[in-house]
Amino acid sequence: MFESLEARVVGYGTDDILKAAGAAVRARVEAENELLAWTAAWADANSADSIHPDELKLLGGPRGVRPGGEGTPEVNDLALVELAVKIKKGETSCTRFVGEVLDVRHRLPLVWEKVMLCEVEGWQARSLARLTHHLTQEQALQVDSDVAGLAGLVGFQKLQNRAEASLARVDAEGVERRAAERKSQLGVWLSQTSDEGLKAIFGRLEPAAAIRLYARIQEIADALPADSGSDDERRAAALALLGNELEATRILAKHRQPDLFGEEFAAAVQPVADEDPGEPVEESELHPSLRDEPVKIIDVEAAIFKAAIEHLVKTLDPARLVPTSTLVVHLAAESLESGFGICRVPGIGPTTLGVVRDWLGHDRVKVVPVIDLNDPPAPVDAYEIPDRHKRYLRYARPGSAFPWSTATGGLELDHCRPYRVMDEGGPPGQTGIEKLAPLAKREHRAVTHGGWQRRQPEPGTMIFRSPHGDYQLTNSSGTHDLGSGPFARAIWCAADGSNS
Repeated sequence: MFESLEARVVGYGTDDILKAAGAAVRARVEAENELLAWTAAWADANSADSIHPDELKLLGGPRGVRPGGEGTPEVNDLALVELAVKIKKGETSCTRFVGEVLDVRHRLPLVWEKVMLCEVEGWQARSLARLTHHLTQEQALQVDSDVAGLAGLVGFQKLQNRAEASLARVDAEGVERRAAERKSQLGVWLSQTSDEGLKAIFGRLEPAAAIRLYARIQEIADALPADSGSDDERRAAALALLGNELEATRILAKHRQPDLFGEEFAAAVQPVADEDPGEPVEESELHPSLRDEPVKIIDVEAAIFKAAIEHLVKTLDPARLVPTSTLVVHLAAESLESGFGICRVPGIGPTTLGVVRDWLGHDRVKVVPVIDLNDPPAPVDAYEIPDRHKRYLRYARPGSAFPWSTATGGLELDHCRPYRVMDEGGPPGQTGIEKLAPLAKREHRAVTHGGWQRRQPEPGTMIFRSPHGDYQLTNSSGTHDLGSGPFARAIWCAADGSNS
């Protein structure tokens, strides 16, 4: 009988539990990557060259196939069947798996080396293989050179972003061509009614259009009463309101320009009291605000509606009613001059200037000067962080500084040294760029109340100490596990004399 895994982990202290969890992760990575090594060895042993010439003459006999991309070797297609059974995959799935392994080995050799040293998880390497499969071998090698330094040191989303940026550089025409081809995949679909009596709507849009639509749904949701449901429920109600465009317009107009719906306007479009709205009346009997040109008989309902529309149109402020969208695009000055280059769009990722130009093709575009990252704002004495410091750090360090964090939105700026009131001996200039670090809310709470400590030996480089004494260094190249030995403690102590 095997011992229950749950029973196996009972009775350990927190420190031992953390060490064992780390060992389990290493064992999992080793097991996963070992399968990739055995698969590569299988490909060597079952190459197309291993097929006997007599077998090639057989009708339906083995043939050489190339599961990988350009530059990878062919393998015996019938031997794939046996491998598929052994590793418990279907034939198609196994062929794809072998292709990914061969792509990493022959087209991403620097990443492959890290996989064989268990510094990179195999699934991440295979994802990179899928991303670059369509490239030529030379282009794939360029991407490999760009991403290998980060592989295993950052979360996969950051690694993928770097790979996509590299892809846009080595194959800009291909990126724009595939962006154009994706338009044929756009659509909106309605699901069947679920057991709970609900229906779902699924849509696939261009990234900029999807973000703009979601922003409009959120704006309508914000205009609904706060007690009308949860955030998700209000967004669902807002989406439903888009099916009643007049009501949605009324809600948005009232939200953006409340004075349109004041008491004065409401009174101006009311008929004279005690009149039957179904009966025509003399013009002299109408409320003075409804009198326009002398007519003998006026339909009350039509007159009220006409007066309301005229009042609305007269008092509308088009600038306040037109939707406002903001698209932040990071690009180099050289790209503006040449018309070509890589753009990074928060929430979307790296793409080419041509794709962004297509997104903005029907919008009014206002070019706003960017913050000069070579000119950081000066430190201030206040605890509160000025807006100019926040803007600078948002662009200089767009991601969290916490180990392995992938957070890029809703970040809070942490004072790396606790702020001391100046009247109580605190030094001047405690709030400066070099003394702040972006963290997600829970990460910020962890360093404030959860026992984590941090030091910033230089701007953008952080050293974190966990509650159990493990040290992690983070910077633009990723997260580096320093362990918990004398070397790590020496670095920690050396960082104490920094400007943090």
